[in-house]
Amino acid sequence: MLIIRPLLRLLFGVNVVGRENLDGVDRFIMAANHNSHLDIFLLLSALPPGKTAKTHPVAARDYFEKPAWLFGIVQFLLRPIWVDRNNSGLAAIKEMQRRLDDGCSIIIFPEGTRGQAGELQDFRGGVGLIARQNPDIPVVPVYLEGPERAFPKDAAFPLPLWNHITIGPPQLIRGKSREITSALYRHLKTLADEEQAYRQRRQPEPHRPFVAAVIGIDGSGKSTLSRRVIGCFKGESCFVGDGLELFTNGEPHDAQPLTINEVRKWMGRQAKSAKNLARYKMRKLAELLLRDRLLSEVERWYRPDHIFMDGSPLLNMTAWAMLFHEEFFNAEVCSKALDILSGKDDRLKKDPIFEQFPELKALRKLNLNHLHLPDAVIFLDVDPEVSMQRIASRGEAVQAHENTEKLTKLRAAYHLVCDVLEQSRPVCRLSGDKSLEQLTQEAAAFIKKVGSGVDETD
Repeated sequence: MLIIRPLLRLLFGVNVVGRENLDGVDRFIMAANHNSHLDIFLLLSALPPGKTAKTHPVAARDYFEKPAWLFGIVQFLLRPIWVDRNNSGLAAIKEMQRRLDDGCSIIIFPEGTRGQAGELQDFRGGVGLIARQNPDIPVVPVYLEGPERAFPKDAAFPLPLWNHITIGPPQLIRGKSREITSALYRHLKTLADEEQAYRQRRQPEPHRPFVAAVIGIDGSGKSTLSRRVIGCFKGESCFVGDGLELFTNGEPHDAQPLTINEVRKWMGRQAKSAKNLARYKMRKLAELLLRDRLLSEVERWYRPDHIFMDGSPLLNMTAWAMLFHEEFFNAEVCSKALDILSGKDDRLKKDPIFEQFPELKALRKLNLNHLHLPDAVIFLDVDPEVSMQRIASRGEAVQAHENTEKLTKLRAAYHLVCDVLEQSRPVCRLSGDKSLEQLTQEAAAFIKKVGSGVDETD
């Protein structure tokens, strides 16, 4: 492959999107659509160099066994897992398992044979079976676009045409073999539909999840409430808090975390360990910017029906201005800050707010002021004294801002943010002295009312 990789790029051209999704993944089961004999070589060329030698494709023996010299070349270069399509395939499954047990990765084409250009055929059951046998090895969906033209099924020679490879995030899919196969088909079909529409420059109505943010001061229980509310809704959901969690019909399931989320979690830990408010400010700002970027990655790769956030980068930044510039903070400034941080600041280019809040000026200059505005906001209002009692009971180090005085200011700031938001967004304020069951019911009813197409579970 050391020779083939540059040769492929020279002759055909290869554009790879999502290679970073393989970072930190030791073993994987790569599942891709199949339209051309080029597919195997392109996939291997797309791998990080350190993974190529330990990745073996699954290949149909009858395609390559004649002439003998071709079989020998393929065997030498690729060391594939041969499938005899005249038999049951159990021997190939055993060989796949042996390679995985040896610490290797495999490439499999779930369609079983080369399909028609631009069409994804039904998947055969082998990929579901091998994934079920190895629940801790992620399945990586990959969509190839271009090989079906560069080297179509009936062509004698390949053509020098460009190829695109999209590598999705690794998936840890649970369930029966048939359920895993169906879930993987949906993942790959999503990649196919999106990439085909993009390449043809006729983007369909974009899939956009309903985003709800539960805001409040530390110790308010907003993270717990967010998870409970997710259990009330059907479809694919994602929770973004200190961690990243996926749910199907309210039930949690595993998924390989995105690389950006690991960086964000690390930055979050740095913020929590800050000894003073000034150090906390810069680290938390970085974590919030990464969290906002994570929303785009979640939408792109996981395509959930709804996202529930513990807090909101945009709203948190705005409210936190109270702690650092209390003398300037009022409803008018709050409204301007929301517009600036969400990229709607054309009318404010020379506004005095940029001198009062140098952080806004810096973010705007660096083009970091395009944060997501949630579709709906739930403010869980808890007395700061109660929050401090909960924080003390955690048995963790108290963060730089976690005291009654600062939490009281933040509480007032969140109320002000909600006052401004209510002019353009649905906002629900919940009193934190209610039971968790009652809070969950009220929050779920609010989301169902304002969220178009958000269905509750039975």
